[in-house]
Amino acid sequence: MDLANAVPMLPLVLAFRGLARAVAGVWHDPETKALPFVAAALVLTGTIFYWRFEDWTIIQSLYFSVVTLTTVGYGDLHPTTDGTQIFTIFYILTGIGVFVALLASIAQQYIAQKAELRSSRPRTRL
Repeated sequence: MDLANAVPMLPLVLAFRGLARAVAGVWHDPETKALPFVAAALVLTGTIFYWRFEDWTIIQSLYFSVVTLTTVGYGDLHPTTDGTQIFTIFYILTGIGVFVALLASIAQQYIAQKAELRSSRPRTRL
């Protein structure tokens, strides 16, 4: 890859670096440290539940869990029994709150880091 093609990618790389720093900030903050674990536990719980009771593959179950908890809901997979439908109701109500809290914490860290970076830069006059 030559330099001319790499330069347009720089803002994207920097944005991902900022996002990774924000996620690390959430991970190290004592108040939000548990959120990634709870979100991962929810995805794992849903994956195992749907794999066991819907007779989907592990990948289909993981896919459905993530699509459901992120409220995307493509509709290509759906619970087929009363039991899995009831589980899904509680899964959504619990999971959306956890994922919103996690994403809000990441956004808050990202904004705080950007503000800190701006305040630490020396101002230049034109």
